[in-house]
Amino acid sequence: MIKSRLAFTLLFFFIACAKPEIKILDIGAFTINVPDEWQSDVPADQEDSLTGHIKGKNLSLYFDFSTMGYANHLSDLEHESQNIKIDSSGEYIIKTTWPKIAGKGITGIYMQSRKSSLNFQINGRDLSKEHQEQALTAFKTIKIKVKGSSSPLPF
Repeated sequence: MIKSRLAFTLLFFFIACAKPEIKILDIGAFTINVPDEWQSDVPADQEDSLTGHIKGKNLSLYFDFSTMGYANHLSDLEHESQNIKIDSSGEYIIKTTWPKIAGKGITGIYMQSRKSSLNFQINGRDLSKEHQEQALTAFKTIKIKVKGSSSPLPF
């Protein structure tokens, strides 16, 4: 009897601590790895940029992808209440931001091409600590599929 309770307790513990299943969400201009329950919502008939949402339970991330430089630069943040990390790669300048207190601010990433006017941002406002961590993890998996501003957007 005690062994079965212990086995049940351990099984429950492992299930409760299991990481959520991850999937690749293909938005067209970019891909991002997100928890399985997150879905994209991209309106049709867009012209100058690709905008939309990634939604989950009690979560909404807004994104804006543009080959003409129209995406929000996330520059109007209250720096006192936000963590901001500037990084770069061979192709992009990358700014990641998240609130110093989870649930009170913007969690987002902004990417600017070094070689063209292509830029991209995705952000969520007042995310719970869990959603903030999931979003920051997902941001690290973003892969841009359109190179430069001379290519038409794929939608």
